[in-house]
Amino acid sequence: MQQSSAYEDPMGAPDPGRDSAEPAVQPSLSGAATRGFLWTTLAWGGNRLVVLALTALLARLLVPEDFGLVTAGLTIITFFDAALDLGVGYALVYEQERGINERVRLAAGLNLALSASICVLGIAFSPLIARLFGESDQTAIFAALFLYPLFRGASQVNDAVLKRDMQFKKRTVADLTRAGVRVAVSIPLALTGFGAWSIALGIIAGEAVCTLIMWSLVPIRPDFSLRWSRIRSLVSFGGAVTGVRVLGSFRSSVDYLFIGSILGSAALGYYGMGYRLPELIIANVLWIFTTVAFPVYARARVDGIERLRATMLRATRLVSLFGLAAGVTLAVLAPLAIPVVFSATWEPAIVPMALVSLALACQSLGWASGDVFSALGRPGLLLVLDIPATILVTIAFGFAAHTSIAAVAAVHIGFEIVYAIIRVTMAIRVTGVSVGAMALTLAPGFLTGAAVAAVGLPLRSVLPENSFWSLLLLTVVCGAVIAVVGGLSARRELIGVLGAVRNRGNRAPATAAA
Repeated sequence: MQQSSAYEDPMGAPDPGRDSAEPAVQPSLSGAATRGFLWTTLAWGGNRLVVLALTALLARLLVPEDFGLVTAGLTIITFFDAALDLGVGYALVYEQERGINERVRLAAGLNLALSASICVLGIAFSPLIARLFGESDQTAIFAALFLYPLFRGASQVNDAVLKRDMQFKKRTVADLTRAGVRVAVSIPLALTGFGAWSIALGIIAGEAVCTLIMWSLVPIRPDFSLRWSRIRSLVSFGGAVTGVRVLGSFRSSVDYLFIGSILGSAALGYYGMGYRLPELIIANVLWIFTTVAFPVYARARVDGIERLRATMLRATRLVSLFGLAAGVTLAVLAPLAIPVVFSATWEPAIVPMALVSLALACQSLGWASGDVFSALGRPGLLLVLDIPATILVTIAFGFAAHTSIAAVAAVHIGFEIVYAIIRVTMAIRVTGVSVGAMALTLAPGFLTGAAVAAVGLPLRSVLPENSFWSLLLLTVVCGAVIAVVGGLSARRELIGVLGAVRNRGNRAPATAAA
């Protein structure tokens, strides 16, 4: 990838007063990381804003049962989504090879076969899945939704090649087109009375078009030969990564499974709507980070542990600052945001939204350290934590679902606090980062979140309810607090990011090496 010597390093600027053992991140790598994050954020921003507007419109055209039905189907599919490529995409990124070589073609063939198998099995078991959620008369929509993993899985290796080569600009085209197609399909169908089908068909159509674009950007001739020794070499690394991803996906979806089967589709619809804004604003940004972080960490690893350590610390500072600031802000805004954005019909989603927002804030604390384990070639370490964690949180969700959707959301907070503490401790041990350096890294996020709560909660108590202007004022005030406190406590990183944005706008786009 071509680099500019004038490109300001957003994550590598030295900060006086910090741990002197923390080395600077070289501009070439952090510049590539920032460009990747900016392009991915552009794709995410356009995509998710369109989806938010679509959801707000559909919330006025459809009923909670329609959203609950589609959410139930996507919950099952999410379990497969994390394993769509058996981790071979991660293996391709980890190896840091170049071009479309024999291993890439073999990975593409393996991936296509796996995606098709998941689709066929899903359709075959759709009657059983429909009965699980008490929707036996809706088998067809559950079957149709299994076209989603077929299309999404078919482009996983193409996407991995773009990530490996840090060609995030090209990925933006596919992501924005996906959102546009979803709107173009869902709105007309909702207006003509297709109910839950309008949501499902929009999702499927968007993914199908995105897959076509991915294959046009990265043409690959799949190799379907059964070369077990080479398949084993791809899956041996990816297997542990897949295990971590599947367990994480299961933990993030099993709450939906319990709510849908115990409390019903309407409760699941409310719970899903409570998740909507936190997922849009926090969870998706965390996934954007992961999209960029693993390729960046993998390249940093090639240059040594010191470079990887410095990259992780600066990334952790930015991610935790964002997560805690956004999570506390959304929790403060929840009583106003739900009725104003989605209508008063969805008021039962207020408490879940507030609790989920705080849970995702806690999740952000250890998020940036997760890809370090894979970059070091030790993803199996996370399995030691994730297996018992998944068992315990599943049991907790099962008990909570017999109480209320708010109780289920509360389980998230307790789990994420404990999980973040353990994961950060593991990252400290693996990378050799000092406890003091990590504490200083996380401090800006805690300061900013506390400041938002201290200002936002008293202000909300005196504002009129169900008012757009109240929501706007509270949002602006919370944003101002974040700008002041966060800007002062993490000024070096934020100045670097702003400099990267300016430099990006003042120069020709860099071209990644093929």
